[in-house]
Amino acid sequence: MTRIKQAAAFFMTAALLSSAFAPTALADNKTKVGKICLTVDSDIRAGSSGGEVDVTPTGDNTDLYYVDAVEVVNDEGDDWSKSNPPEVDITLGLEDEEEYAFSGTSSSSFKLTLDSSIKSRFDKIKFVDARKTDGGATVILTVKLVFDEDADMSDAPAPGNLSWDSDNPKVAVWDDVESAKYFQVQLYRNGSLVTPPDGGNSTLSVYNTFYDFTDWMTENGTYIFKVRSVKASNNAKSNWKTSPEQTAGNSVSEGWKQAADHVRWWWQNADGTYPASQWKDVNGQWYYFDADGYMATGWIQVNGLYYYLDPSSGAMYANCYTPDNCWVDANGVWIP
Repeated sequence: MTRIKQAAAFFMTAALLSSAFAPTALADNKTKVGKICLTVDSDIRAGSSGGEVDVTPTGDNTDLYYVDAVEVVNDEGDDWSKSNPPEVDITLGLEDEEEYAFSGTSSSSFKLTLDSSIKSRFDKIKFVDARKTDGGATVILTVKLVFDEDADMSDAPAPGNLSWDSDNPKVAVWDDVESAKYFQVQLYRNGSLVTPPDGGNSTLSVYNTFYDFTDWMTENGTYIFKVRSVKASNNAKSNWKTSPEQTAGNSVSEGWKQAADHVRWWWQNADGTYPASQWKDVNGQWYYFDADGYMATGWIQVNGLYYYLDPSSGAMYANCYTPDNCWVDANGVWIP
């Protein structure tokens, strides 16, 4: 009986060991993805808090895996510094879990490269750890972005003395900044960002200390421009500075305009708009303009009150009798 129990125990142990090594055996039969090559970009800067990290797969095997998530795991709201660099978890997944497997989790399994745009701020990407989850179908890679010890971490100074050129009121000008590589400029009309005539980017990169917005300022309105500097040594951007207001646009003449039917009249304001569904005082005489903006004549009702407007001129009768012998008071209201 003892031998039977021993034999049963042996076979059970063998079965358990077999099942324990089965995933490893299956993984060994899969095609290895090979070295993981990743390029890292980030807007994180020393001396500021927050920011994001972007990771892009490179190499000739990028169709076998993908970046599932990127998370800065030590963002506690404190400012980044050389002693407090960002630590990042990069989660990688397999495109085909049945056919492929990740090669390993040692530092030699990864090639990590800084994007060219951040090499002036960071010295390197330091491998911290890598581990497999989901039965080996997922790898979580942890890295640190190490700030360059010799890098210039200072902020960019903002340009000053923003103004509109005295000779050409549609040309924006500002003072130079010695450390600036170039400037970024935006134009706003009535508080809204203006789209350039060619439909391109509304934020311009300008290598001078002025920009001619003549082709942009074709509509009537109040304009301002904003400008900031981009530092040559580290690409740091200054705060946006805002210019004084400038009123511009196509010039229009204020006054009476006759409609295309050569019968009706309407009034054009100095900014190109026109009154509609409202009264307007023109040279001491009151006129009413209907919902379409045309001058009304004869009897009209506004807010439950009746008024009489001259059939020829449109001027409101006041403090007198109308042609049909009705009395209107000093406000033009009919008094029954």
